[in-house]
Amino acid sequence: MGKIGEPYRMLDMPRPSTLLFDLGGVLVDNTHLEDLPNLVPEPLSAGDLHALWLSSPAVQQFERGQIDGITFSTQFVAEWNLALTPSGFLERVAAWPKGFYPGAADLLTQLRPKHEIAYLSNSNTVHWAGFSTILLHADRAFASHICGLVKPDPAIFKLVISELGRRPDEICFFDDSASNVQAARIAGMDAHLTKGFSELMAKLEVLGLI
Repeated sequence: MGKIGEPYRMLDMPRPSTLLFDLGGVLVDNTHLEDLPNLVPEPLSAGDLHALWLSSPAVQQFERGQIDGITFSTQFVAEWNLALTPSGFLERVAAWPKGFYPGAADLLTQLRPKHEIAYLSNSNTVHWAGFSTILLHADRAFASHICGLVKPDPAIFKLVISELGRRPDEICFFDDSASNVQAARIAGMDAHLTKGFSELMAKLEVLGLI
């Protein structure tokens, strides 16, 4: 094996059968880290906000599909001491995903004839309901609230590998979270950290996939 990130042609390896993409921050513009600083009572860095979001009991339950949107927003507003009503906060949450980054749909159209396209996203019922057009561009889609598991739990990667019916090394995964990428590599996937669509495009070019 060569180094992670080397083009497949240089590694004398077959190209991956499945390209597995995270959505928010990879293919989809999700503005939650831009909006959250406007809501919290005290200033926090983007990194601290993201860490707090991921560790929030309300977020964990919501993204596992264990609670509905209004229960999540009620718990989260109380958790974070937000000066918003639960319904007002839920409206903000629903507006965070802005759809595909420019060029993302065209990219998937270019890749799909040669590869199975799949998504693996930590998501929820509110966001997923707005992804109908985005889902048309994939062959398979795995959402945390449907699977009952969230990244980087190793179990969600094992589930996806099993459902796809591929060997782990036949799956090339792209995510904007280092912990998710590490978990995917431990599961045997060829996983790559890409933050934003421009980094994704650059990585695909390096790998010789576009």
